[in-house]
Amino acid sequence: MTNIAVFASGNGSNAVNLVKAFNAGNRIRVALCLTDRENAPVMEKMRELGIDTLYFPRSVWKEDPKAILDELHARDVKVIALAGFLCFLSEDIVNAYEGRILNIHPSLLPAYGGRGMHGANVHKAVIEAGDTKSGATVHVVTNEIDAGPIVVQKEVDVLPDDTPESLEAKVHEVEYSIFPEAVMKTVASLTPPAMPKSVDDAWAEVLGVPNNVPPQPAAQPAPQPATYSAQPAAQPTMNIAQHITQDAMPPTYLVWSVVMTILCCTVPGIVAIIYSASVSSKFYQGDMEGARRASRNAEIWIIISFVLGVITNTLYIPLSIAGLF
Repeated sequence: MTNIAVFASGNGSNAVNLVKAFNAGNRIRVALCLTDRENAPVMEKMRELGIDTLYFPRSVWKEDPKAILDELHARDVKVIALAGFLCFLSEDIVNAYEGRILNIHPSLLPAYGGRGMHGANVHKAVIEAGDTKSGATVHVVTNEIDAGPIVVQKEVDVLPDDTPESLEAKVHEVEYSIFPEAVMKTVASLTPPAMPKSVDDAWAEVLGVPNNVPPQPAAQPAPQPATYSAQPAAQPTMNIAQHITQDAMPPTYLVWSVVMTILCCTVPGIVAIIYSASVSSKFYQGDMEGARRASRNAEIWIIISFVLGVITNTLYIPLSIAGLF
């Protein structure tokens, strides 16, 4: 489980969206919400969702960042998401979480970024400029305002009859989709994916017996912290995670393959096991289509094994009674 913290100053719609996106699963969890406004609406919303929510006055954010960092470290927070957070962020915090602080901005950065460019100010500026495209950007926070590497960015059309209010609503919808995606990419970049189990290990786990073959894993390099090189201002995206996360791996059906082999029809069951074992290996090699194909084939051969088993037993019993076997 990877804990993240959300910093917010206002209504907290993006903060709430992150909780709903992650806290029902078991890989990423919003563990803490911090705000710089004592009566910010986000506080009540997050508390209703069961999230620890703390208020620190702006003087603490500026003059005593260690108090903030102590709260983050106490909850083992790995990634910070700024969801409408308008307070000064100390260099101490930025440096302590270098490459692991994300900000959601309501424009296509680098356009309409910098001081004063937040919320309605951005949408009003886009309308007044006559732009036909706007959107939202999630970027890595650095010590320069809205200038960090871009993680995810998505466009929306600006129509002739759009107002700042209608444009804001469209951009909000984009934010709700790209912010969780950016968090997942950043979390995925922190730790390489786990290596798939060997076929021997999988069999041993399914059958409940020890695997007597001593494991001989290849030496793995130590995980390195995420680093980010300087990007030109017009760089559209940042490639933080090249590989899809483990959540997307197709089902292997290994347990069913073994069950069908033992209880139904051996040969189709073995074929199903072969396909089942290849799902994870293809997935971790980056062959997503091959993994899906192996998963489908495993499912098909499980069905074949089951059907042949039913047919065989159906014919065998009456023939046995008739004395032919």
